[in-house]
Amino acid sequence: MIFSGSFQFGQSRQLYQHGRIGHLTVSALAMTIVLTIGCGKSYDGPTRYQVSGKVTYQGQPVPKGFIRFVPDTSEGNHGPGGGAPITDGKYATPERQSIVGGPHLITVTGTDGIPVTEYGEEIPDGRQLFPTYQQKYDFLKEDTQWDIDVPENERSH
Repeated sequence: MIFSGSFQFGQSRQLYQHGRIGHLTVSALAMTIVLTIGCGKSYDGPTRYQVSGKVTYQGQPVPKGFIRFVPDTSEGNHGPGGGAPITDGKYATPERQSIVGGPHLITVTGTDGIPVTEYGEEIPDGRQLFPTYQQKYDFLKEDTQWDIDVPENERSH
């Protein structure tokens, strides 16, 4: 049924109760929600590329940690950084935490993954395996598989 005639705010409840605009209002609201959620890109910004791979130390997978990728501005690269948790020696950047490609500074932290309490504070990921490790790498502008072996001389004290 199509609604016609004048409309005043006090009438909305009466009209809905009598079925005159109920279906029209619900349909319009549903269409607005679908168009708002379903249209456009899920991410506005530079194109990002996913990076995944393995992280090892002393030839063994790093149990827990984090790998961070920051565009190397000294090499002319700009954009948002990205990163991913390391679990059982593997990582994969989520779509919105991926990289822009080009030269990057990579930072890796790694722990033994065994929860411990020190000085009354719980450390759920365990003790640090090595000092924070940094490396530079020039990534292609495409999804990439990239493995890293933290050198032995990066031993934690």
